Amino acid sequence: MTGRLILVSARIPRLDGQGDQLRAAQIMSALAGEWDVEVVSWLPEVGGADGGAGFRPLVFLKALMMATGRPCQISYMQAHMPRRARQRLAASRDEVTVFVTNRAVPRVLPARAVVDFVDDLGAAARRRSQAARGTVRVFWRIESWRTHRFDRNLAQRATVSVAISPVDGQSIAPTVRVIPNSIRTSPMPDGGDKIVFLGNLFYAPNHEAAMWICTALVPFLRSVGIDPRRIIIAGRRPQPSLRAHVLRAGVDLRPDLPDLSAVLQEAAVVIAPMNLGSGMQNKVLDAVGAGRPCVLSPMANAGLGLVDGQSALVRDCDPKLFGDAVVSLLGDAELRHRLVDEARVHLKAFTREEVASAWRAVVADCAGSGPKRRPEVARSSPPLSAS
Repeated sequence: MTGRLILVSARIPRLDGQGDQLRAAQIMSALAGEWDVEVVSWLPEVGGADGGAGFRPLVFLKALMMATGRPCQISYMQAHMPRRARQRLAASRDEVTVFVTNRAVPRVLPARAVVDFVDDLGAAARRRSQAARGTVRVFWRIESWRTHRFDRNLAQRATVSVAISPVDGQSIAPTVRVIPNSIRTSPMPDGGDKIVFLGNLFYAPNHEAAMWICTALVPFLRSVGIDPRRIIIAGRRPQPSLRAHVLRAGVDLRPDLPDLSAVLQEAAVVIAPMNLGSGMQNKVLDAVGAGRPCVLSPMANAGLGLVDGQSALVRDCDPKLFGDAVVSLLGDAELRHRLVDEARVHLKAFTREEVASAWRAVVADCAGSGPKRRPEVARSSPPLSAS
């Protein structure tokens, strides 16, 4: 063993969890052979759509007080951190500490800290502001401004900072390194004929995409002769509203499957019509690893950089444009194979070995850096106006 390492993840690491949970699980796997990894988590595993944060009035009031110096998304998660977790981090001396997302970072950073932003929460807040109206729009616009300022400051103070894609890294700060998630799936025989959408369905961007499939894409595909039962929506904890729309649309819903690989085996095409969110779409990585071509929105492609017509079909979320791309792939096996081959070449740096090696290098660089003064993350204030 090289030494002790503390992995701080608000939610428990798990490969089938939300993005931060998957990220933490992949970091653990990459480092476990060389480091004695201690995990610090504090949100319980419960069935709520918030992944365990839950609404607690006293915690909410505490978060409001903390939000005077931090973005609300970060203060709310920090308000849930128990004293024992804070004491454990305060007691760290020579250990390397890896924080998974900026929401896991307390006010005082340990001497040797890797901050994995994972994705750009400031950009995600900006997109939410663009999709909202009234006071909600103003709130997310201010939250975006504050998060970007907070993240730039945090990237400067961390020993090493990391993001999941070049787009997110450049938006946060020029010093941020890029380590993608790794492809988790292996090639599968080509024999499926279904149109598949995968994702944690309690996550707002996935829920919104699944609703769009039911209300916009299905009517178009039905009009060109595609049976809605050929469309599979699979993932954890679908919301009641989605279940109702799936029933009306006639789509095949596969909730809470222990393993999604069986669904990928049925797929001829994987779709990712995302308009919200940030970071990297793991559903696309899983599809490419399994040998399935993708039709995806520009937002879903932002962290991957697949080339339209060469390694994927990239279309705006217009039912006809997106639907025509799906139909073209269903009828052209040669195009499907070509897109998959090119996508695998494009994503060659996303193998488990490459990603694990990158994490070991980052942690080694952090461990080799001289101890820093334990810096307090600077406060950020909202702008005077938001127009």
